[in-house]
Amino acid sequence: MTQNDDPAEFILPGLLYGGDYNPDQWAEEVWLEDVRLMQAAGVNCVSLAIFSWAKLEPQPGQYDFGWLDRVIDLLHAHGIRIFLATATASPPPWFSRQYPESLPVDGNGLRYKQGSRQHYCPNSESYREGAARLAGRMAQRYGSHPAVLMWHVNNEYACHVYECYCDRCRDTFRGWLQARYTTLDALNDAWGTDFWSQRYGQWAEIALPNRTLTFVNPSQMLDYRRFMNASILALFRGEIEAIRGAGAVQPLFTNMVYGIRWLDQFEWARYADYTALDSYPDPSLGEQAWQTVAFAYDVMRSAKRGKPFLLLEQATTQVNWRTINQLKPPGMMRTLSYQALARGADSVMFFQWRQSKAGAEKFHSAMVPHGGADGSRIFAEVSQLGAEIKRLSALLDTRVPAEVGLLYSFENVWALEIDSKPAHIEAQEAILPWHDALVTASLPVDIVHPDMDFSGYRVLIAPLLYQLTADQADRLRRFVQSGGTLVMSYFSGIADERDHLCQGGYPAFLREVLGLRVDEWQPLLPGQTARFQDCGGRLADALHWVDLLHLDGAELLAHYQGGFIDGRPAITRHRFGAGHAFYVGTRPEAAYLRDLLVGICVDNGIHRLLGAAPGVEASLRVGDGERYLFIINHLQTTQSVDLLGKRGIDLITQTQIGDRLLLEPYGVRLVRLQF
Repeated sequence: MTQNDDPAEFILPGLLYGGDYNPDQWAEEVWLEDVRLMQAAGVNCVSLAIFSWAKLEPQPGQYDFGWLDRVIDLLHAHGIRIFLATATASPPPWFSRQYPESLPVDGNGLRYKQGSRQHYCPNSESYREGAARLAGRMAQRYGSHPAVLMWHVNNEYACHVYECYCDRCRDTFRGWLQARYTTLDALNDAWGTDFWSQRYGQWAEIALPNRTLTFVNPSQMLDYRRFMNASILALFRGEIEAIRGAGAVQPLFTNMVYGIRWLDQFEWARYADYTALDSYPDPSLGEQAWQTVAFAYDVMRSAKRGKPFLLLEQATTQVNWRTINQLKPPGMMRTLSYQALARGADSVMFFQWRQSKAGAEKFHSAMVPHGGADGSRIFAEVSQLGAEIKRLSALLDTRVPAEVGLLYSFENVWALEIDSKPAHIEAQEAILPWHDALVTASLPVDIVHPDMDFSGYRVLIAPLLYQLTADQADRLRRFVQSGGTLVMSYFSGIADERDHLCQGGYPAFLREVLGLRVDEWQPLLPGQTARFQDCGGRLADALHWVDLLHLDGAELLAHYQGGFIDGRPAITRHRFGAGHAFYVGTRPEAAYLRDLLVGICVDNGIHRLLGAAPGVEASLRVGDGERYLFIINHLQTTQSVDLLGKRGIDLITQTQIGDRLLLEPYGVRLVRLQF
């Protein structure tokens, strides 16, 4: 390993493998058994001290680092590196008693109690100072220890507390608004307060958006979401400042939670050296489990412009927090681990190393189960995976290339999910089918914020890009005009950054680019579908939504059949400058959407990595003149896979792979392609 004062120059010692380690839950004689088993399982890294605040600071200002010193030295002696946590994820009981105002308040005005975890108000000064103080003490003591590879800041921000309605948050929100808008006139204009007689004459009149009789002002709610994101980000940045202020130079990160959408992960990525994810797809979803988490991995990778991310947590078999917690069948844990590597991870980690004997997560699976390692199916799978990952160091410093970008922003998600729309929209449920269409067709895709650089992409897909600023629209216009292809979906280009609807017809600033306007919307009822037919005669179902379009230069590719929408355009294409802009005024059924996007990609010189094979995922990592093709069977049945002429050596088994492959249930191949 090499390490410089600039974490950007940091080089990993290899792919990292391990999990959360909580030695403070166990007697010290267990620690020796732990490191022996870690070496047997191929573990080379652990996350340490995530929930250890009460153990490290048992009373205010009284610190006990002796036990942690011994653990760190023991791990170091056995060649195990450490993601050292700042231990600030869960304040101890004495803290909540001494600072009762640090406890958050829910939307009904009730203050939460201590006794669970993450029980802090994001704007609590006492919590912010206490967390920074502990992080600084940790960095001062361990910042030069050779075992400490990176800093693990806090844990799963916004997993439980992503909003708070206490007086402190109210007052801080007012100050945040004053800094954002300067004058009340500007705020009133941004919030459209002339509607419903909401015009403000003093900053003190502004309340938090909870406990209203009916719909909250949407612009106010959108600003509140921004404010809470900024408040929680300030906690993260406060701990970073404490770590750096103590002289620690190792890279640092915080771990995001799969499915949590209240934090703008593109913004957060600017302050972290690595992005990191805790990934818990539901095994009961079957094939859909890998599709949903593929999106989260692509977000993590894309947020740092393609830099590898860290898979920080996953379950070996089952979690404990769903209504019904099903096991991962034998082999599924391995395939999902390889999926993370395939989509850009440089680590495979679990929660946790040893299964807890007490507490709220004692039934959450671990690398070492309650019954111990001997004879354990779980530990055998963990050890097999560890041995395989040890042989894959060639993946270091490789990237996942993509020429397709899917436009996505967290602010757009927040705006979409504010009520009072033509229909209730679950943003992820509506957007993910567009990503699924690409990944099930083995087409690599980046998740691209609308403010990011579009160069390098041939095709941009914009599903439900409801919020679109004039600047973003201008950048899309130039992208198409210069030869790019844009695919835009229904209910896009509707509102600006204030959640004000754009005038003169939709989709906002892109009507000329798309060659059409949207006159009306027809949301579909649950279970209701419409039908459309394309110019080739193919019929398909239209789901969720129907835009009523008026063509102004666009070419008709498909039209609706039946009812008052009979004959109206469903899918269009418009040549604009050197490029093309497609508009899809509904959500086509999955097979049609996949074929549509594959066809558009092929027309732009972008080809799928594999031939069609149900449940088989493919991804490519490239670097140093080499190409590594991951082929992963997520089904419990053997699949025949066409590699479309590709050949190479499987790095896992060191066997030659031809251009066709029979892939066993939950099978994985990692092929170094031969040119």
